[in-house]
Amino acid sequence: TLRVAKLVKIGQKTKFILILLDNYSLQMYRFRPAWSKFILPTVWILLFAVCITAPSYPNLIGKYYSQGLFKYWTIGLRSLFGAIPFALGELIYIIVIILLIFNIIKYTNSLKKFNQICQKVGFLVFKLAWLGIRLFVVFQFVWGFNYMQPDPTNAFNITVQPPTNVQIAQIEIDQLTNELIQELNETRIELSNIKVAPPNFDQTVAKVQQAYGRISKVRPALHLQNQSVKKALFPTLGDYIGFLAFYQPITAEAIVRSDLPMMTQPYTIAHEMAHQLGYASETEANFIAYVVAIEADDPMLKYSMLLQMFTYAQDAQLLLLAGTKGFDAWKKQIAKNKALLSPDVLKDRAIIRAFFVARAGKQIQASNQLYDQFLKWNQQSAGLDSYADVLKWVRAYRIKTDSSTSYSR
Repeated sequence: TLRVAKLVKIGQKTKFILILLDNYSLQMYRFRPAWSKFILPTVWILLFAVCITAPSYPNLIGKYYSQGLFKYWTIGLRSLFGAIPFALGELIYIIVIILLIFNIIKYTNSLKKFNQICQKVGFLVFKLAWLGIRLFVVFQFVWGFNYMQPDPTNAFNITVQPPTNVQIAQIEIDQLTNELIQELNETRIELSNIKVAPPNFDQTVAKVQQAYGRISKVRPALHLQNQSVKKALFPTLGDYIGFLAFYQPITAEAIVRSDLPMMTQPYTIAHEMAHQLGYASETEANFIAYVVAIEADDPMLKYSMLLQMFTYAQDAQLLLLAGTKGFDAWKKQIAKNKALLSPDVLKDRAIIRAFFVARAGKQIQASNQLYDQFLKWNQQSAGLDSYADVLKWVRAYRIKTDSSTSYSR
C-alpha cells in the first residue's frame, strides 16, 4: 500500500488519503471483535424474530410489556424529560428529519456517475434492509408492542355486539346520536351557569390530570405517574403534517397544539394521556379518554368529549343514510340534528369547523396516506377510520352502566 501511495501525484493528494483510509478500514474490519461481527447481528436477528412472533401472544405482551417493561420505562422517561419546560420530543423529530434529508442529499451527490450507482445497488439494498430491521426492532420495543396487547373490553367488563343488519345499525346509531345531543345541550347549559373565565392551556392540562387521578382510585390501571403534557413548539407544522397532538415514544411526552379551539383541548389531552398509559390503538385511546371524561366532575372535559363523540356518531349516522336512503335523507338528518342542538352548541361547533376550514388544503396528502398505512400496519385495519370505531365501545359501556353517568356516581 505504501509503494502504491508513493506513486500518486501530489495533485491527487485527496485521492491518496482516501486510498489509505479505505485500506485502513478494510484491515480494521478484519480485526473487529467477535461481538460486533457475529454476536451483535445475531442478537438483532433474534429480537427481530421476537417482534415477528409477538402478535400471536397478546396476553403475554399485555402482562410483561405494556404493564411491565413499557410502564416502568416510560415512568423513568417522564421523570427525566417531564421537568423540561418545552417539548423536547418535537425538537428531536425535527432534528432527525433535517439530518435524514441532509445525508440523503450528501450521499446522492457522491454518486455522480450512473455506473457507480449500479455497482452499489446490491450493497445499498442490503444496508437499507439491515437498517430497516434494526429500526423495526427498536420501534417495537419502544412503543409498537402496545398495539398487540388485548383491547380493554375485558378490563372494563363490556361486551361489544356488532349489529346484525343495516336496519339495526341505523336504529342504534340514531339512538346514540340523540342521546349525545341531549347530553351536549345539558352540559353546555351547565358550563354557561359557571361564572368563571375560560381556562388556559396549562389549567386545562391540570384539570385533565386531576380527572385521571380521580378515576385511578377506582381503576388503578389508569394511574399515570410523572405526567408530562407539553405544548407543541411549532403548532403550524400540524397544518401540513396533519396532527393535532401526538405521543412521542422517545421522551414519553404528550405533545398538544395549544392553538386548538378551547372546546377541543380537554378531550385531545385526555386522548394523548391514554397513549402515555400504553393504549396505542386510536380506538383504545379514544375509549379511555371517553371513560375518564364521563367519570370526571369537570363539565368542560365532559363537554369536549361529547362534542367529539357527537361528530363521530353523526358521521356514522349520515354514512349509513347515504348508503341506504340517499342524499335527501342525508340532508334531512343534518337539518334535524341542527334543530335539536342548542344555539350555543351550534356556535361552538362552528368555531371548531372554522379552525379546520381555515387550514383546509394545507395538509400534505402523502402524510395522511402514510399515517393511514401506519395504523393498518399496527393492528388497526380501518386505518384513519379507526378513530370512530370507539362508538361501538362507547355504546357497550353506556349499556353496561345503564346511562351516560358513571357507576361511581
